Amino acid sequence: MLTLSSWRARFDRLTDTSKVVEQVAGSITNYLDDKDIGWYLHPGDLIVPENVDNDIALVVDGDMIVHGFLDDHVTDIGMLVVLGDLIVRDLVSWGSVYVAGDLRAEGVVYGYYNDFTFEVAGKVNARALVLSDKDSTYHTGELEAEIDSYAPTKDQFRAARDIFVPELYDGGAKRARHGKRPKLAYPSYNLVRRRLHDGLPLFQSPR
Repeated sequence: MLTLSSWRARFDRLTDTSKVVEQVAGSITNYLDDKDIGWYLHPGDLIVPENVDNDIALVVDGDMIVHGFLDDHVTDIGMLVVLGDLIVRDLVSWGSVYVAGDLRAEGVVYGYYNDFTFEVAGKVNARALVLSDKDSTYHTGELEAEIDSYAPTKDQFRAARDIFVPELYDGGAKRARHGKRPKLAYPSYNLVRRRLHDGLPLFQSPR
């Protein structure tokens, strides 16, 4: 798994964030203005050839394309600002993500934990979008299932349960062995991450 800190030589130290602040909106600007955070800049499109651990604070001045999944809470908490589109296979985020364009994922986009933010100025397109206790702003694109951060409905939980494997739910594997479906709840953030890192499927059938 590639860590972005191991690519740090490819990035410029961002000493003046004012131009980036002018291009983004929302709470991410609070992090950009924080002088204690060492931000890095990648000019132009950034293509990552494998699964990536975002363990730095990075601004991509273009599109970011990840040929795998992106996890920002493996070795350190990462923060990401993409001024174009973000294209990934899957995204699991504990840290902060801001996308000025669209976010497109083949599988799941999961935002978790309320000390950081999830913001997409364009549309989120994914098989499933799950936000749990996450300060979020986005526009809905093409989604098979969507679980809202603060006011999820039973219909949202049912739609997610219909496409996720039962092993993503606490107690779901045991219930499946007894011929029962998981209880209506959030899929576990930790179980989603574990299966991604183990290369195991998240969905009951291919898209």
